[in-house]
Amino acid sequence: MNTDKKVIGIIGCGNMGAALVENLKKKLQLKSILVFDVDKAKQVGLERNFGVSGASSLAELASESDIVIIAVKPQDIEGVLKELKFKDKLIISIAAGISLDFMEKFLGQEAMLVRAMPNLNALIGKSVTAICSNAAAGGVGLKTAEEIFKCVGEVVSVKDSQMNAVTAISGSGPAFVAYLYPDVGIQEIEKVMIKDAIGFGIDGKNAAVLASTTTAGTLSILGINLDPEMLIKRVSSKGGTTEAGMKVLEQKGKTEAALSEAIRAAEKKAGELSRRF
Repeated sequence: MNTDKKVIGIIGCGNMGAALVENLKKKLQLKSILVFDVDKAKQVGLERNFGVSGASSLAELASESDIVIIAVKPQDIEGVLKELKFKDKLIISIAAGISLDFMEKFLGQEAMLVRAMPNLNALIGKSVTAICSNAAAGGVGLKTAEEIFKCVGEVVSVKDSQMNAVTAISGSGPAFVAYLYPDVGIQEIEKVMIKDAIGFGIDGKNAAVLASTTTAGTLSILGINLDPEMLIKRVSSKGGTTEAGMKVLEQKGKTEAALSEAIRAAEKKAGELSRRF
């Protein structure tokens, strides 16, 4: 499967949904993009701003799409999965902490599933996205997901079991970079990120891409229109991984050792959140 002349449906019209709509429309030869959100104001905003179509229901979006991207908060995903009964669609979830196993419980092992973790830098096309697939999606699903997420930045393939580490390093990473820089230099931040990523089992090449793309993208987004405090707020969610890491940094200070401890705290929190589902 590739994306040429396909219909991509996006569930969730928040920051990441909007970033995907904008970049997919610009960079891929799609048949169309269909969006849905329970918040109709957000949905209509995306329809008007980018000239895409809106679905009246999840069922309509799913039935009319070849590829479905779930871009909702983790606590909202169960309701979404219960509506996606189609076995012939590629389903890509960017909901943090939601494993492939969890999705298979609702959709079955025969459903073609990809899990993806982009970061806030997707807003300016400078994200790094980690992807993994279940057996049913396999390499074809991964290749399709790579094509999609290259529209918003770099892409690496990892194991599902490494996604908590990815969440801590590149998902929460923009907030950590915004808080530490320039008190801690970019090279020093990257070294810590790479070392910790490798410690979590991510191979050296992917660790380097996750670290360097996260730092470069964060500096770019700060240089355009966000001050550090605003960026940290946009990456953080109550009770989430970024909040856990930021608490450590605020307590321990702006040092490399504090960053490493913050990454470990964020990875631990990601694991706790995953176990809730």
